[in-house]
This record gives sequence, C-alpha cells and structure tokens, in this order.
Amino acid sequence: MNTVHYEQIDLNLLSIFEAVMTELNVSRAAERLNMTQPAVSHALRRLRRITNDELFIKVPSGVSPTPKALELWAPIRESLLQIRQVLSPTVFDLEKATHTFTLSMADYTAALLLPKLLPILEKTAPNINLRTVPNTNINAINLLEQSSIDIALGRFFRPSARLRVQDLTSDRYICIMRQGHPLASKKLTLKQYVNANHLLVSLTGEATGFIDEQLREKGLQRRIVITVNQFNLVPELIANSDLISAIPLRTLQRSPLKEQLHVAELPIEVAPALLQMMWHERKQREPAHEWLREIIVEICKNL
Repeated sequence: MNTVHYEQIDLNLLSIFEAVMTELNVSRAAERLNMTQPAVSHALRRLRRITNDELFIKVPSGVSPTPKALELWAPIRESLLQIRQVLSPTVFDLEKATHTFTLSMADYTAALLLPKLLPILEKTAPNINLRTVPNTNINAINLLEQSSIDIALGRFFRPSARLRVQDLTSDRYICIMRQGHPLASKKLTLKQYVNANHLLVSLTGEATGFIDEQLREKGLQRRIVITVNQFNLVPELIANSDLISAIPLRTLQRSPLKEQLHVAELPIEVAPALLQMMWHERKQREPAHEWLREIIVEICKNL
C-alpha cells in the first residue's frame, strides 16, 4: 500500500495538484497559477515522490489522473475551499458586477427559467449579461471543460470528477395526441401505444430515447415518424397530425394549444424528467457564479 508522507506536503503543492486536476493539462494549470510550466512539472515530481504514485499520466489532450489522484481529489478540494473561505472571504457587489454568463440549455428549460431569471437580473444586477447556447446533454461536458459556458442545464449522466451537478426540479411525462385522435376515446394500452406513430424530442438527433430502451427490454419497438430538437414545437405538430408524443407536463401547460390536445397516461412506467445544473470545479468558489447558481436554485423551487 502506498504511504503518503504528510510532513513533506505544503499548501502550494496542494494548490498545484488542484489546478492540474481541474484543467487536466499542465500548461493550462501553469497559466491558471501564473507559474511556468517547468515549475508546475517540478512540483508534480515532488508530489509523486511524496505520494509514491504517478498521479498523472500523459495523454494527447494533456494528462489523465491515476486512481490515487482521484482518491485524493475530493478531500484536497474541500480542504482548500474551506481554507480560502476563512482567509479571504469575498463580497459580491451586485450593483457593480459586470459579468457575462453563458448558459447551455434546451428550449424547454429556457422557457421555464428565463422569464423568471431576467426580471431578477434587471432589478438586482443590471450590468450582468446572459448568453444562451443549445444543450444536447452530450456537448455540455466538453463546453464546460473548455470554459465555453458557465453553467449547463439539463439531464446529465456520469460527469467527470471535475464537474459538479445539482438536482433542481423534476416533471412527469405524459402522452399527448390531438383531440379526436382514434386513441383518445379510452385508456391507452401498451399495445396501442407501441402500434401508434410517434414524435420524439431528441436533442441529439438520434431516433431513439429512454422509452425505446424500456420497450426493447419487453421485446417491443415503436415507429418514430419524426424527431425534433425543440420541445415547444411538439404541441403544434401533434395538434395537426395523428402522431402521439411523450413530453414533460410543463411543456403542455405552457402551450396555447393545450385545449386542442388530449392527455393520456403513459402505459409504461418512466422516470420523471429531471432537470439538473452542472458547472466546472474551477467556478465553484467564484462569488458571481455562486450567486447565479443560488438564484437558479431558488427559481426552480417555485416552478
């Protein structure tokens, strides 16, 4: 078993370890720390001797952490955070703040969040700007790693150790079809559901979703006639066709066409539509970023 020689560790080494773990690139870590790359490399060699572990392995994109580095990451990160909060508390001045935040989200999330977020910004932080970009739930990790966005909102699976995820709210899925649809007259059965023609919201463009995975487990397959990458299009497309679609309930509630649509319970049990917020570790201690995250959390509590 490797032994860590704690008496040889100083705070600078831990800060350098944190920067390399956050950036996974020695050059970017050096820039972040205002150090030279050789100085960071020298510090890593010291850490390797102290921990008796390689800690980082070279890869084409930079470096990859070893299992030992991943084991050390969480306690070191939290310890440094506590030390910084005690030694240099920062006050975020809303009236003077001039930040520009870039958020990645789908149109469903934008429709829920932005109408409530914008008035708050106008009233309390008039010099803060917002930018939004599409989120496919796949591109978010790379965008955060590259500092192209500040926050991603969506549903995320298996994020890296350098990304933080917080659950915000959830919504239940319903099945919608036009009023007068042949399936609208009685309870929707699984056989009827599978045999119907479907519209699928697919942020990635793939003609398959989580419901299709559950159907395959039962040896069933449905026909997906069309995929769209916007939730807000669904009510109009369904109201003017014989397609059916599974969507979050709030999508229907916000639609001016809801009176033209029939709502049925899905004949298969599905997990709720979970909305999460994800950001990079490098932004964790940034006061403006922390303030925005808190605002988003509060808005989602009252959706």
